[in-house]
Amino acid sequence: MKLNKETKIGIVAVIIISLFIWGFNFLKGKNILSANNSYYAVYDNIDGLEEASAVSISGYKIGTVENIKLHDSQQGKIIVKFSVEENIKLPKNSKAIIYPATLIAGKAIKLELSDLDKYYSNGDTVVGILEKGLVTSLSEELMPLKNKIENLVQSMDSVLAIFDDQRRENLKSSLDNIHNITEDFNELVTEEKQKLANILGNVESISSNLKNNNEQITNILENFSSISDSLDQADIKSTLTKANNMLAEFSAISAKINNGEGTIGMLINNDSLYNNLNNLSADLDSLVIDLNKNPGRYIHFSLFGKKDKK
Repeated sequence: MKLNKETKIGIVAVIIISLFIWGFNFLKGKNILSANNSYYAVYDNIDGLEEASAVSISGYKIGTVENIKLHDSQQGKIIVKFSVEENIKLPKNSKAIIYPATLIAGKAIKLELSDLDKYYSNGDTVVGILEKGLVTSLSEELMPLKNKIENLVQSMDSVLAIFDDQRRENLKSSLDNIHNITEDFNELVTEEKQKLANILGNVESISSNLKNNNEQITNILENFSSISDSLDQADIKSTLTKANNMLAEFSAISAKINNGEGTIGMLINNDSLYNNLNNLSADLDSLVIDLNKNPGRYIHFSLFGKKDKK
């Protein structure tokens, strides 16, 4: 069957229009040749999210943003419609998070899947969350600092406004004095630096000596400890008590001797015994002398026996 010219032109036009529609949707991130599921998410702020932005899971692209529009019944809310591949199921309580893809590419949506076993159906609404970008975070953190700096500048302007020429001159003099004091202190430290170094050297020497003689010091302390233990075991208190008692008894005996009591007291305090002993000694001397001169008066020897005197 032979096609006429008009039929051929119509077929070519249909093909061109189809290719145009496919190309246009492809540029928007849609693939009309593949089956997709569509979902919705509601946001308070989309922070620059645009149609055809990527939708991904763990950095892998699985779909695109199809449509963005204002909510019909909730003022200020924005509805975002996005599509994902049909074979990817979204568990319930999953989140569609708008985040900064790159500084150049703008915003995109990343899906944070939950652990539930129940899944969203085609056309359901997913929880929408806006993740703060780096610029937004920095702006929010720097804004309080900016306000503080502005308040500080205003305070400084107010303080400086109260200074007249005389006060400024006084302030300048005070600062000059502080500078001079600082220089004097630096000079003092420089002059006394050698003394400080010597003191530190002496301290280091003492520390070194203590370290080198650590063993001897330990032995001395152990000896002191042993002496202390020995004294503790010796019962010094009891010994001193006994010594005091002995001294008291000796003092009593000495007092009795001085008073002439007892034999020793009488010997020490009475001269008659001394005189008698001297007389006895003199008699003994005379007896010995006479015995040596006249032994016959005291000793008699007889070979035949002693003859009785009539």
